[in-house]
Amino acid sequence: MRGFAVGAVAVATFAIAAVSAVASKPGQVTCPLKVGAPSGGDVQWGFSDTGRPAGSAVRSSYVHGRGSWTNGHATGIACTMNSPTQGGAARDLVLAVTGRSKLIGRIRQNGLLGVRMVLGIKVHVSDDPACAQGTAGRITLFASYYSVHRDTMRVQLGARCAASDLSYSGSALHVYIARHGAQVNSP
Repeated sequence: MRGFAVGAVAVATFAIAAVSAVASKPGQVTCPLKVGAPSGGDVQWGFSDTGRPAGSAVRSSYVHGRGSWTNGHATGIACTMNSPTQGGAARDLVLAVTGRSKLIGRIRQNGLLGVRMVLGIKVHVSDDPACAQGTAGRITLFASYYSVHRDTMRVQLGARCAASDLSYSGSALHVYIARHGAQVNSP
């Protein structure tokens, strides 16, 4: 996988989200999360993006997360920071990754072979009054194999959190899905 070869150096360059988040005041989110690398479980996953998501509702965004997957269940945490184009306060969310999830290896997307993971999520901490703690949703990740990389990520939280339902792609997005540093071909 591009940039995510076996070895400590490659994983260290992809150091992202930590496993804990602390709100300094009720409704206030501390984001970004502490730096760390994906570890544990049978399959390790992580993502980060500093680019603008698809669409015109958000002018700037930062999203990252990491965790692990074993036997159809994922754990981990993600953080999103989004500034709307039409003014208003930035929306920051900490998302707990938990429960059932899907992992599909050797799948084609946009003409490229890769691996897809669908993670169940719940809002853990939010400073967006419309997007309450406990709101359920999912994150869908796709990491293409080999040297041509066109990763994608989609956050879906539903009606009350629709402003945080965003899709990411492009060169600023980095998705990592690996089985102990190696390409994932099957669940």
